[in-house]
Amino acid sequence: MDASMKWFVTLTVLVFSLQLFGITAADLSERIVIDGYSSDFTEDEFILNDSTGILLEYPNDSRWGENNDVRQIKVTWDQSYLYVAVDATCWGNNVVLFFDVYDDYGIDNMEELNTWKRLIWFYNNYPDFFLATWDTNTNPQAWMVKEGYQHEAVEWSGSGFEDFATFNTGSRGRSLEAKIPWTAIYYSAERSMLDYPCIKLVAMITGGDDNSSSPDSAPDNLGGMPEDKERVVLDNYVEINVDQDGDGQPDMGVLPNRIVTYFKSPPIDSQRLEVDRIRFLNGKVFAPTRGEKVEFLLEPNRDMYFYVEIYDLNGKRVGNAVEVDALKWEWNGRDRDGNRVPFGVYVLRFVAITGETSHREAVVVVN
Repeated sequence: MDASMKWFVTLTVLVFSLQLFGITAADLSERIVIDGYSSDFTEDEFILNDSTGILLEYPNDSRWGENNDVRQIKVTWDQSYLYVAVDATCWGNNVVLFFDVYDDYGIDNMEELNTWKRLIWFYNNYPDFFLATWDTNTNPQAWMVKEGYQHEAVEWSGSGFEDFATFNTGSRGRSLEAKIPWTAIYYSAERSMLDYPCIKLVAMITGGDDNSSSPDSAPDNLGGMPEDKERVVLDNYVEINVDQDGDGQPDMGVLPNRIVTYFKSPPIDSQRLEVDRIRFLNGKVFAPTRGEKVEFLLEPNRDMYFYVEIYDLNGKRVGNAVEVDALKWEWNGRDRDGNRVPFGVYVLRFVAITGETSHREAVVVVN
């Protein structure tokens, strides 16, 4: 075999080998077709698998059963497009994929959104974009939150934007797929890949009606999933850095599932948010007239930000405690106008920023 033939054989083997792996490349448009069947993604693009191929999403973990269950998220990219897929089973409900790119705005809850109103709040991630479809619909909707807003979304599109879904009343092997131009995600000089290279993703099933909840999300939610009519707080996510070398362009030659991180890695044995203990550092009786304060540590069972509101026994809100350190709070016995409150019993009400839980403790103000 002459040298030119050896070179041809070597090149052919190399190209064939690369096709076995989901390596990001200059143009993936011939390999990945947006048709609602995601078999053209390789295992290296399965985001809910670890690097050894072990599934990180509990199979059939939906509260509504295996016919309404998110099974996998798949991601890859080329120079011009981000390719995503959500494998799920859906029966009369919806499949939604959220994207959080920017850290200065995004949806905090869907109850107040101008479209797709659901009993869904967000913590740790605040989506800027989402794709959503319903059982038997082949044309997913693509939404973009208006910059600087939390509850107003408009159509998300761009030159070359494609999406398709094939969910059909419990059928297996169906997906929501999309081919998203980078220019639709990074749409201005101030919203560049160089400044915002990380994309957080969460996929979920939702009920088909406004003000319905969700039975399953991926990655697994820290607080689990609620009863049918209860609010769910999505507080976990998978994150992908598409520009690790910091040149403002999507990285090539990358195996996507080797670079993903999670807020908390699944699978997760979820736990409802609870305040395990309130520890008062100098007792629960204090005299503001002598310059005393009530000081306490708030100890929840998982990461969460809280507000601490102060009420009198008539249920009137008189003021707020102040967080002075991580989960360390104090109240100086003054109301919202800065006046000392009268002698009496006051109730501290601890409310999670998501509204997920609350806790109460009584303190006594003396002269």
